[in-house]
Amino acid sequence: MRSVAGDEFRDLLTIVRQSGLLAKQPAYYSRKILLNLILLVGAFLLIYRFQNPWAELCNAAFLAFVFAQLGFIVHDAGHQEIFSGPTGNEVLGLIHSNLLLGFSYSWWLHKHHHHHCSPNHVTADPDLDIPLFAFTKDQAAGKRGLARLTVRYQHFCFFPLSMFEALVLKVDSVKFLMRNKVAHPVIEASLLLLHAVWFLGLLCLLLGWTHAILFFVAQQMFLGLYLTLIFAPNHQGMPLLQGGAAVNFLREQVLTSRNIKNHPGIDYCTGGLTCQIEHHLFPTMPANKLRQVQKIVRSYCKSHGVPYHETSLFQSFREVYQDLRENSLIVTRGADGNTVTNRRDI
Repeated sequence: MRSVAGDEFRDLLTIVRQSGLLAKQPAYYSRKILLNLILLVGAFLLIYRFQNPWAELCNAAFLAFVFAQLGFIVHDAGHQEIFSGPTGNEVLGLIHSNLLLGFSYSWWLHKHHHHHCSPNHVTADPDLDIPLFAFTKDQAAGKRGLARLTVRYQHFCFFPLSMFEALVLKVDSVKFLMRNKVAHPVIEASLLLLHAVWFLGLLCLLLGWTHAILFFVAQQMFLGLYLTLIFAPNHQGMPLLQGGAAVNFLREQVLTSRNIKNHPGIDYCTGGLTCQIEHHLFPTMPANKLRQVQKIVRSYCKSHGVPYHETSLFQSFREVYQDLRENSLIVTRGADGNTVTNRRDI
């Protein structure tokens, strides 16, 4: 017998709890962290060994890849996926985010948790508030100046401009620490300073200050592009939530998320976020268990008539492009001169 809407997620949660897939995975994360540290050391050894311009560009791209892998640990620690208690996750998150990557852990938690509470909500999801882009036609209509130009051609410039995303996130995280009370302000600020010292200092030691600056900019641009390629397919182009739309938790998380079809290489490169539906339903589940719980979730959604969207990586980028194009200023206004609303809103 089908559950009523309010019980849909409760029944699914009971099934998943009984499966044991929510249990922590210390061995998996130990191996992952060790591999990441090996890759990090290897990246700097490559920088030391190969210092011609083309090799430096390749090394910058590889180090961006390694930084993204470190970022997945920040993500999973923030979701309490690694340790059972909050302290271990917080320590691991601060070390990886502030010290190794140069981003504020508190800033990321604040932003990302708001996203999970209101995924694809036009006014509540911070991931839909990007000044130079528009994800609804109403947003497009309100853009002015440079933003109006970028929105008009956002389907072409979204990914190229995303190369500046990592640099913007660094600035945003510093602003957050200056404007908000956080649990450990001195620790966060000190770790950010230490990051700048060890990262820029090591680059200057290996490359000289001129090449170090160029390498840093290139590496951050590769990182911004890489992160955008990972995160954009998760929700962009999926249905939006407006106002106080009455949608129960299960449907809100499933309908606004997109999965990428199973591929071991893609799953590794994206930190398991290709199972975005399952991650949103069970945010504390270790990343290596998401593919297993997918079978349960997909079957449950089918039996309850809940649309479940899974596609290839290539098709996901195509859907992102189509959504950006539909919401560009080129198609903002209809024949009657009124703003056209997004027809895929929930």
